[in-house]
Amino acid sequence: MQFQHRTRSFLSALLCVAALAGGASAVAQGIPAAQAAREPKTGEELVRVAVGVVGEAKPGATVRVAATFTIHPGWHIYWANPGESGMPTQLTLDLPEGCTAAKGEDGETQIEFPIPQVFSKGETTFGYERSVTLSIPVTLPGEIPSAGLPVTVRSRWLVCKESCLMGQNEAKADLAKPVAADAPLAKALAESLARVPKPMPADWKCAIAEVAEESAVLTVEAPGATELRFFPFETPGAQLASGFLADAKGAALRAEIALSRESTLGKPLEVAGILLVGKNGPAYSFRVPVPAAK
Repeated sequence: MQFQHRTRSFLSALLCVAALAGGASAVAQGIPAAQAAREPKTGEELVRVAVGVVGEAKPGATVRVAATFTIHPGWHIYWANPGESGMPTQLTLDLPEGCTAAKGEDGETQIEFPIPQVFSKGETTFGYERSVTLSIPVTLPGEIPSAGLPVTVRSRWLVCKESCLMGQNEAKADLAKPVAADAPLAKALAESLARVPKPMPADWKCAIAEVAEESAVLTVEAPGATELRFFPFETPGAQLASGFLADAKGAALRAEIALSRESTLGKPLEVAGILLVGKNGPAYSFRVPVPAAK
């Protein structure tokens, strides 16, 4: 019995030393002791969501419903196209009568995503660390009721590190009661919108060439650019023939496209995405249809 007691005491001491060493190592890496002791266990703990309305609530005006996702250090969520794996971060609205959410060129609700980061640890994926603010423009009715304009904001995300967890959130807001112009959400949205890709400049040329039944070539001419990076959107029936992004030095980009004309899910066959100039922007979005094979 005495031997067993000493054995347990020795093992307990080893465990304590290991725990202290681990804590010291974590602190040495700049990780707070409380964080090192308990990593969040759910998608909702790993990602906090703050929701509100930004703009001026006048009859017929357009405001933005914004959601800031604050992400636990070391983890990330995903862009509109997650890349090789992952899931797009989703934002949906239940709007009151008379209010209309903006539609993108693809006919879907327009979620304003800023330029994503590229993660290349074994896979190429696109997303965000630390914090990102997404938004949807909403046009208000010609008359704003005295009871306000309640909106339900739902979000879903996949948050990943070595493993991945799903998370979701539901929040209420009033379209008739925007946050103050100097509120944290309004400032975060302004920073995000500055990083949302703009329409392609008029002197840029984007085309689909060498069109065959199962292949084509995307060509871009961007006068003045010294470096281009193409982040594709998910377009059914068309994808990069190799890899998940395309880079080019100089003002011209050429990317091989693989086509599957029977897999468009009823949508137009097109190539779409954003073009990042240099390493930190600006960025421009585009959509170009794929013609029939010659």
